[in-house]
Amino acid sequence: MNMKRVALIALAGCSLWAAEPAGTFKQSVELGYIGSTGNTDSQSFNGVYKNDYQYDEKTDMHTKVDILYGEKSGEKSDERYRLFYDVNHYYNGDVFTYGEASALRNTFEGYNQQYNFGAGLGYNIFKDEKQFLKGKAGLQYRRSNFTDEPSDNFYYLKGGLDYTYNMTNDNQFTAKWDVLDNLKRVKDVETVIDLGLKILIVDKLSFRLGFELKYDNVPPVGKKKTDTTTTAGIVYSF
Repeated sequence: MNMKRVALIALAGCSLWAAEPAGTFKQSVELGYIGSTGNTDSQSFNGVYKNDYQYDEKTDMHTKVDILYGEKSGEKSDERYRLFYDVNHYYNGDVFTYGEASALRNTFEGYNQQYNFGAGLGYNIFKDEKQFLKGKAGLQYRRSNFTDEPSDNFYYLKGGLDYTYNMTNDNQFTAKWDVLDNLKRVKDVETVIDLGLKILIVDKLSFRLGFELKYDNVPPVGKKKTDTTTTAGIVYSF
């Protein structure tokens, strides 16, 4: 699978970025592969690179790159590339501002390219030694280059919740929920729920199970409103 080799090289290259940062820097690489032969001939690959950079006490930054590729009976059945970056700056107490940017390519969902830029306010709703919940609200600009219709620009109101529960120092459950509402077309609502469970295997190696549900009330022409993705992989943290 040529695409799988390209993805592995890209993820390996990302992991070398900013090897000696000024603040606290954490990275992880996740790789997953499922294949079958015989009555069913299919294979799928998912790869994720993440880094979390604590610049100082008040500012943190996060980067995530993920790739999903699949084939069935020699025909490509999935191909998705995503990049996400955000920065958060805290003020007095638990209030913070955020800025974010992301890019997507997924022709199976109807997007040759999709670009997002957003900013807004956030608040740490609660936080203790084991868990925390924070909320965000802001404005997002989106440029969509569709596969079967003209390109367009949109402005959305965005809201979201991020929840993390640390079962132990090494085992973690995460849940994320984002909602977008088009400022011009109220019925154009998109919501994404992302769940993850990471369990330590040995030092620096973990198993991660993920589930993502995306609902788009006004999808690209000819596409379904609901998409789900389930992934499983080995995570190396360093």
